[in-house]
Amino acid sequence: MGQDRKVRIALGQMKVVQGDTKENLRKMMEMIDQAAEQNVDIICFPELAYTGYFLESEELQKLAEPVDGPFVQTMRKCAKSKGMHIIAGYAESVHIPGKMYNSCIFIDDNGSVIGNMRKVNAWGTEKLKFCEGDSFPVINTKFGKIGMLICYDVEFPEPSRIEALKGAELVFCSAVWSIPAARRWDVDLAGNALFNLMFMAGSNPVEDNCCGTSKIVGPDGEVRAEASKTEEELLVCDIDMNEVLKVRSRIPYFNDFKEDTFSMDAVEKY
Repeated sequence: MGQDRKVRIALGQMKVVQGDTKENLRKMMEMIDQAAEQNVDIICFPELAYTGYFLESEELQKLAEPVDGPFVQTMRKCAKSKGMHIIAGYAESVHIPGKMYNSCIFIDDNGSVIGNMRKVNAWGTEKLKFCEGDSFPVINTKFGKIGMLICYDVEFPEPSRIEALKGAELVFCSAVWSIPAARRWDVDLAGNALFNLMFMAGSNPVEDNCCGTSKIVGPDGEVRAEASKTEEELLVCDIDMNEVLKVRSRIPYFNDFKEDTFSMDAVEKY
C-alpha cells in the first residue's frame, strides 16, 4: 500500500426522483463529472439512488436490474473513464422473478465490480419488498480495506465491528435516513467510527423527509466534513488512512477486545 495513504472521497447528496431512473442516472453522472474535476478517488451515492426508495414493491420490481445490467454497466464505463471508484445503490433483480435485493455496487477505477452488498437488516416494510442479504463485505482496494453498509445496518453495533475485525479502516454507508431519526444518524455514524477507530462515511438524500447531512467521521469520532440538511451537494473530503493506525496506537480498543466473548456461545453464558 505504500506510505502515502491519502484518499479523496466524495458523497453525492442528491434529491432522488422516485421511479425516474433516467433522471437519477443523469444526476449521478453530473456529480461524478464534478468529482472527477476535483480528483476524487471514491464517490458514494445514497441507498437506492438509481430507482428511488419510496416506491411500492411492484414499481421497484419493474426498475430492478441484475448485477450485470445496464445501470451497473454504465457505472463501470463511467468509473473507468474517470479513473474513479464508485459506490451506488440500486434494486437488484436475480434469476427468480419477484426476488429482489436492496443492493449497493462497488466498482473500482478500472471499471471492475469489486463488491456488491445486499442490505442485511431490512427496515419496517422493506421486508415485504426485498430479500435480506447475509454478509458484511470488506473489499481489498488500492487504498486499503473498505467496508460497505446500507442504512439500517449501521444502527446495530455488530456489522461495523464485524467489518473492523475483517480489517476495514473505512466504511461507506449508503442510506435513506429520515428527519425524525436525524439524531440517530449523527450518533450511529460517530459511534461506529469511534468504537471501531475507523473512518465512517454516510451518504444520504435530501427532500422526501430525508435529513441530508451526509458526512465523514474520523476514527476519533469527530466529524471531518458534513453536508447541509436540505441541499443537493457533492461533499468532498481528504482523509489519511494512516490515521487509523495512529488513533489505534493511542486508544487500545483492539488490543483489549476479547474476541472470544464476541460469539453466540458467549452470549448464551449470560
